[in-house]
Amino acid sequence: MITNDSKSQKYFSVSRAILEIIEKGSFNDLTHSNISRHSKVSRAWIYEYMGKEKQDLIQAASDIFASYFTKIDTFKNVLTIEDFKANLNEGHEQAFLKLKDDPIIIKLYFRFKGSNTPIGSSIKKYEDSWLEFMANNLKTILKFDHQKAINAARIILFIRLGNYHHVASSNNFEIEHPLAVEVLVQAYQCVIRS
Repeated sequence: MITNDSKSQKYFSVSRAILEIIEKGSFNDLTHSNISRHSKVSRAWIYEYMGKEKQDLIQAASDIFASYFTKIDTFKNVLTIEDFKANLNEGHEQAFLKLKDDPIIIKLYFRFKGSNTPIGSSIKKYEDSWLEFMANNLKTILKFDHQKAINAARIILFIRLGNYHHVASSNNFEIEHPLAVEVLVQAYQCVIRS
């Protein structure tokens, strides 16, 4: 069991274990014992901090992973188009590195998006938040009207998700990653010029 790790590391380890169990098995395999064994965090800690019911465990894990992958706070001092591009590229690189460590998240995204499950509701909440944030940046920086900003944000999101899925499901991250970066840079330029 993990004994000297911070609380946030335990949350993350338990969340990863929950999502891996769901992805590899089913909701029926989701027990506190299985989660404890996979995460190396005690069952008592899981009960106290993550919850006793399966739905609570799934909701907590979904929110923790969704917030991890949609870090909006990396966008700082976005005042110019150059700042915007740099922040998009930085966010993209961070997401690819996270996907390299946790490819399960993109698989679960496509499996549960639009579903009436805790994972589906977390996806919707964080995706809506990201789209709103991105659209507001596009309105401010590029002076897009509201609808054009929303559409541009969706295009960016869809292209990113497609690239993430492609790279995460490939057998060679080292080859696919730079190609995906090139595609994203070209896509951003098209969106910005529109």
